[in-house]
Amino acid sequence: MFKANTLIRRAAKPSEVDSVKARRKELYTKDKDPQLLEFCEQLWMNFESFRQQRKRGNNFYDGDQWSDPITVNGVTMTYRQYLVRTGNVVIQTNQIKNRVDTIAGLRVKERTEPVCQAIDKDEQPYGELMTQGVQANSDKNQMSELELKWIKDACNGGLGAAYESYDDTSGPDRRMDSWTQYINPNRIFFDADGTDPRLWDLSIIGVVRYASREEMCARFAKKPSDYNILKKIYPNQFTVFREPDSDDPEEEEDDERLVFMDTTDPLKCYYCEVWTKESKERIRLHDLNSGTEEIIDADDREYRKEIKAENERRKQLALQAGWSEEDTPYIIGDGYGTDESERNGYFVDTYWYCRFLAADGTILWEGESPYAGRAHPFTLFVFSYIDGRIIGYNHDAIDHQMAMNRQWVLGEWLQRTQAKGVTVVPKAIVPDDVSYEDFAKSWTAIDEMVFIEMKPGEEGLMPKVFYGNAQSMDVSRQIAMIKDLMDSGSPINGALQGKDPGRATSGTLYAQMATNASTSVAAFLDQFRNFVRQVLIKKMKNLAMFYDEERWRKIAGSIDSLTDFSTINLNDIKDIELDLRLLESSNTLEAREMQEQDLENLLTMGVITGDEFTELSKKPYIQKLRQMREARQAEMEDMQQAGMPVGAASEAVPQTVAPAAAPPMQAVPQQ
Repeated sequence: MFKANTLIRRAAKPSEVDSVKARRKELYTKDKDPQLLEFCEQLWMNFESFRQQRKRGNNFYDGDQWSDPITVNGVTMTYRQYLVRTGNVVIQTNQIKNRVDTIAGLRVKERTEPVCQAIDKDEQPYGELMTQGVQANSDKNQMSELELKWIKDACNGGLGAAYESYDDTSGPDRRMDSWTQYINPNRIFFDADGTDPRLWDLSIIGVVRYASREEMCARFAKKPSDYNILKKIYPNQFTVFREPDSDDPEEEEDDERLVFMDTTDPLKCYYCEVWTKESKERIRLHDLNSGTEEIIDADDREYRKEIKAENERRKQLALQAGWSEEDTPYIIGDGYGTDESERNGYFVDTYWYCRFLAADGTILWEGESPYAGRAHPFTLFVFSYIDGRIIGYNHDAIDHQMAMNRQWVLGEWLQRTQAKGVTVVPKAIVPDDVSYEDFAKSWTAIDEMVFIEMKPGEEGLMPKVFYGNAQSMDVSRQIAMIKDLMDSGSPINGALQGKDPGRATSGTLYAQMATNASTSVAAFLDQFRNFVRQVLIKKMKNLAMFYDEERWRKIAGSIDSLTDFSTINLNDIKDIELDLRLLESSNTLEAREMQEQDLENLLTMGVITGDEFTELSKKPYIQKLRQMREARQAEMEDMQQAGMPVGAASEAVPQTVAPAAAPPMQAVPQQ
């Protein structure tokens, strides 16, 4: 066991502990970091095998399944090119797409919505408030559509990536809010030498982005001189009149030509967003008076002077009140406290630092992470992460699909090359006065008579028809065997896909098959639910950090009748993010019907009132009922203020309108 005194004691300069300052000192500049850009490119190149695997998975999902390269006689070509050159017909089936769509359909059928539940029941109003905020923001970001895209990425390539930011440039309406971005896995990179399957041991992560000239100016130009800097970095892209090199949109998105930084594209400005884990000297302060904690930079001398002055003021007040040194409520951690552990709040903090690098290494923007816990905004869904390798969910099924395609091509070739009703006619039986063409027409005609003259011993020389047996190699049997292997190796079978069972399959067996299949895929769906939960947790933290009081009041207004928010300090919601846990609540039609039935039972038993029922129910006519009730209550309050009896409202109104001698008014029937 190591002892503390085994460390070599030496004087360390602050710049050595502060990794950002140390890097700037090594680069001799703060405007460019070409070394970091080269390191990012190397990490991006390390994902080349992953990108090739993902491209192959996408091709077998919805693309060219014969695009795998092969080498024949020293010439490299694709399977499709080889089949065309050899005169074969290219045939492909698609069994993988059905399986991926089935998994996506299972997620759609769940129909869940995020719910923030407070661990402390006294803080449940904060959970109700945060639930409304997260649900509204999720609807704005169209999370259900993004979830389907992430599932397909995980099935075909093994990696799904989300980016949760709080800005006014990621959304469609330039509104400052928390936005969830879909990240193309082909453009992401990170240090894949870790061992944690949750990817908590990353030290660098980034993504290659591109934007138009207008988007670059909106994001990075904060003053007029910044435009000139961007124009100098991207001279081709900042030309006013630009034409694309190709009019084919598929060619522009071709993954084969995907490069780290494409500076030749006249329409796109490429840049790299990289997040690195850095270290810095900090001091942890604990205010004994208010019970709050605060972390400050060790080099923040001005603020440390203010803390020292505040502690001296408290010390003088404590002496005047006759308090002891132990009872004085200092701000401990920076030289004040009763013992060494309280006085010394120094520690080396690790945090995430962001840099936006242009194609030439220019730092467009840099700064510490503004998010909760100083974390990075990425959330990754890696289905299978083994020894740094990312493997897709359909990786094993691709070879089965390829073998099935080969059998289809082989069967088509056999049927095309074998004899199909070929008639062999001996020349000896053809009369001399009849041509071969006339004999063939007469032999194949309907109700035709052909006269031939046979010599002794030639009775067996009769025309014969030959048919080839295309099933001689059991192609159909091979296809059935491969499909069985594919079904046994994948939990997605016909029962889970909703296909009609055979006549010999009972309903009980069919239901059991569907249950067993859903059990096998439950691990994948549970892992995906955890990924979505982590994305929503980042969203919840962003809302807690950046939403101001006015915005929270707008959200609280929709549920003000459920909870008394007059006793809630909306600013405190930033401090209780750790007291909330995010769960998923079912939002299916069956679940809503069960909730409505429970409310009706509670109303019948008298547990809740009619007003409470209208507040909690989600039926479509409840809103109209609530408006009618509020209008009736407002009318009754006005009559009470006027001194009129509430029960005589129906009689009071006609007396004020109709003359005394007029007959009594009849109630107008409702339309």
